[in-house]
Amino acid sequence: MSDETSPDAGGDGTAASADGRKGMSRKKMAIMAAVPLLLIGGGVGAWQAHLPPFGGGGKPAPKVAAAEGGEAGSHRLLLSVPSATANLDNGAGRTVYVKMTASVEVEGAETLAALQGRIPEVQDIFQTYLHESRPQDLHGSGFYRLREALLRRLRVAFAPLNVTNIYITELLTQ
Repeated sequence: MSDETSPDAGGDGTAASADGRKGMSRKKMAIMAAVPLLLIGGGVGAWQAHLPPFGGGGKPAPKVAAAEGGEAGSHRLLLSVPSATANLDNGAGRTVYVKMTASVEVEGAETLAALQGRIPEVQDIFQTYLHESRPQDLHGSGFYRLREALLRRLRVAFAPLNVTNIYITELLTQ
């Protein structure tokens, strides 16, 4: 009896266990590949949804100045600059005019009244840069270069204060 059961049980048991190991290893490989992908996907989803470990759950981030005790000049003020008109360097003998209106965002100033006295300086920076420009410099990506150049010059002129942005509200060429 042991001869009959041994070959049948051994043959069937060995074949079944070999098939079971192959099937189990494929399942394990699929699970081992799926788990990291799900974790990465969940992390990316949480990051984009600004959930607590990544973005604070929708709460605004505390400002550095507030953590230091709230300095008096840490808020941003918007300085509206009247229109500046300048003629552009055309080089062809034909006069081309440009009119620009902008607002400057300044951080670190005490009051808006303190900044009002610097409007002529800002207008001078605008007119000087515009007078040095050519009409083709203001087309396409030249608008971006205009904004960056003016922002750079304003940051130098307002040195202890921080000029954070410039908003060009009107730019007309004729």
